[in-house]
Amino acid sequence: MSNVTDQIKERIDVVEFIGQHVNLRKSGRNYVGFCPFHPNTKTPAFYVFPETQSYHCFGCKASGTVFDFLMQREGLDFHGALEQLAQRAGVQLKERTEEDNQQEHQRTRLLEINAAAATFFQHMLLKSPRGEGARAYVAKRQIDQATLESFQLGYSPDEWSALLGYLTDRKGFEPEEIEAAGLAIKRDQGGYYDRFRGRLMFPIRNAKGEIIAFGGRALGDAQPKYMNSPQTPLFDKGRVLYGLDLAREAVRASQSIVIVEGYVDVIIAHQYGFRNVVAPLGTALTSEHVGVVKKLQTRRVYLALDADAAGVKATLKGLQTLRENLDGHEVPVPTPQGYIRWEREIEAEVRIIAMPDGKDPDEVIGGNPAEWRALVEAARPAMEFYIGALTADLDLASAKGKAEAVARLGPLLAQVVNPVEQAHHIQQLARLVQVEEHIIRQGLPRPERKAAPPKSIIGLASAPPSQEDHMLGWLLRYPAVRTAVQEKIRRDLLPFPLVGEIIQGTLSELFGRVDNRAIWQAWQQEPAATSPAEWAAALDSPLREQAERVLGLELPQSQAYRLVNDALECARMLQLDLARRWKNSIKHTLLDVDESQQLAAHERHNQLIGYIDALSVPKRSSAYDDLHSLHVV
Repeated sequence: MSNVTDQIKERIDVVEFIGQHVNLRKSGRNYVGFCPFHPNTKTPAFYVFPETQSYHCFGCKASGTVFDFLMQREGLDFHGALEQLAQRAGVQLKERTEEDNQQEHQRTRLLEINAAAATFFQHMLLKSPRGEGARAYVAKRQIDQATLESFQLGYSPDEWSALLGYLTDRKGFEPEEIEAAGLAIKRDQGGYYDRFRGRLMFPIRNAKGEIIAFGGRALGDAQPKYMNSPQTPLFDKGRVLYGLDLAREAVRASQSIVIVEGYVDVIIAHQYGFRNVVAPLGTALTSEHVGVVKKLQTRRVYLALDADAAGVKATLKGLQTLRENLDGHEVPVPTPQGYIRWEREIEAEVRIIAMPDGKDPDEVIGGNPAEWRALVEAARPAMEFYIGALTADLDLASAKGKAEAVARLGPLLAQVVNPVEQAHHIQQLARLVQVEEHIIRQGLPRPERKAAPPKSIIGLASAPPSQEDHMLGWLLRYPAVRTAVQEKIRRDLLPFPLVGEIIQGTLSELFGRVDNRAIWQAWQQEPAATSPAEWAAALDSPLREQAERVLGLELPQSQAYRLVNDALECARMLQLDLARRWKNSIKHTLLDVDESQQLAAHERHNQLIGYIDALSVPKRSSAYDDLHSLHVV
């Protein structure tokens, strides 16, 4: 796999590739422009380095290779970026089999069927007398013409075979293909009929803007009121966020995403300029949805669900899913007993938009856009929502009600890592139940220690493992290594704050190989109890072989107790490699920056040299002496 990625990087010049999306100007040996990943309009902060074929933003810290740029810009996973870049570079990933060709042909046909169906539905809505009722409904919901066309809204006539006849007679598709696309249903006695009848139609598009399914709202008394396409080779509703294709750029620009409940909520929000709004497709928020959100690298996630009991329940479930699946890092938390425990702190901020009783987001936005803007600005932190939602049904004047409130909220308060934030929320709860703060604090449960996942031995690869391979295998298998290495990186950077402007201190930065970094980023999306071996076996083939390879690197049994020490030493060498690469990249920028920034640039360079010197004191590993031989100074 590394040979394939290396071939791609050799054939695609990072300056030329990024230059198609960012206006770059030459600055000495490098190129500079305004960052595409965060608001950056005054001083260019985005640098592209031809010598290392990499980029870095000194504002938002986005950095990497052409793979990282494409994944971040398009919201792709590694496999998707690999396929696109391989096609661009003319690199063959693998020999195509007959099965591959059949699957590609089927996918193309299904996309063609969906595109033709969308055209038919939109014609029925805009031009046909049969769409008069649907047009009245669209006008009632205050959806204008430009928005209607942008979202490709349509109408399915209340007939048994209107679409089927169009697709077979006019477009030449087979009924079996139309059924496979989810647009027709086969009768028990033979023949087919339209799945969607008498409904306002909402085409559902993937991140590329391809129509992969449809949602339909009944305009009469038909049930269910809303209906989606069934699961098809193109569509899994638990993995898709409606409106994402139109929201991506706004999400990146604002560093925030708003999750609402319905199609029309999304449509009206976009119509009024709130373009960072998306919605799940009639399901609770899933871990796959959170995975989509994480790819956009947003810093704030807002939930705007109904204010009724069902909406509160959905919000609680959505918060749980976000908390379990958003990226986080381990931080040390002092305890009253004088020891340190490690807790996971979520990196994104989650807030709840409190909707007015009886109103949906589209009603608020359509009635007064300024009110919606104010609601977003006043969105409550998740813990404040919990305090209100989980005590609403309790009699807080009674001893039993007070005890139940503390019992419900205690486990959640214990998970608040920041001690100031935790103290604030304990004060809120204490005032609410009229109990002294120290009583609540004493009742907080102690977090359980999580056991390391079981060892898994998978076949050893014939090629000698690299430092990165050892590190990746340790990080995947041993939580203790993740915690220790992350803390080491944090402490090493503390004396050098300007170095922190270019080296973020994440574990991902240890991996120079694109496939290793992609494997680690994919693993971070998994729940804590996931088996590394089972997870690796389910990866797509470009990553599966490497993940299984690094998981198969076995520790000598007699030296297993030195695991963390060896991992820390390996991390030190990888940190040095990263720092030296940055030193070589930025030394050429010192004379290129504006005069007003030269002092800061030279100080950053000097701190980087100091950081390298501090890391250069070795602590030799007795268990893995060969790791030192792999490191070339």
